Amino acid sequence: MLLKLCGITRPEDMAAAEQAGAEYTGIILVPGTPRFVPRERIPVLLAAARCKKVFVVRDMLLNELNALIAEFHPDAIQLHGNESADYARSVTGTEVWKAFNLNSEAALAEAKTFPCAMVVADSGGGTGRPCRWDLAARLASVRPILLGGGITPDNVREAIAQVHPAGVDVSSGVESVPGIKNHLLIQKLAERIQI
Repeated sequence: MLLKLCGITRPEDMAAAEQAGAEYTGIILVPGTPRFVPRERIPVLLAAARCKKVFVVRDMLLNELNALIAEFHPDAIQLHGNESADYARSVTGTEVWKAFNLNSEAALAEAKTFPCAMVVADSGGGTGRPCRWDLAARLASVRPILLGGGITPDNVREAIAQVHPAGVDVSSGVESVPGIKNHLLIQKLAERIQI
């Protein structure tokens, strides 16, 4: 079971994620969001990281995104906006993931065929609410997904049992306040996904 801890803003939280065995950490590069990391802070977080890094972006100009990838070499880019399939195919230099607000049959249909290495089944990004687990389970039966949206140490086992994802993507569910991770909750989550 893969673990991605998203919304990392501090080196000490990066270290806690790695200590808990997270395969991926997410750095959010979307201005105006509670866990936004400005460009000048990226090197500080990357210096603290040894696990795989995922840059989360939303509707960034393609040339800006490809320049960002060339400069910082993330292990994946997670598209979290209205990016098209053509846009995803034009991203160069790293793996492409795509987050879907999985709340309708239309979103499920698009997620099934979207050209990306990993789909993140979400509920809108940063809301802390679960997506529709019934739709996520159907998606997980045809391609690898990370289940996001409202995952906490208290519900992660139920989520895994219902959806059978490749992994979970957790942000607010292990936070004291937005952008500040609770290291005890991170450890609790990591222990509970090993089922």
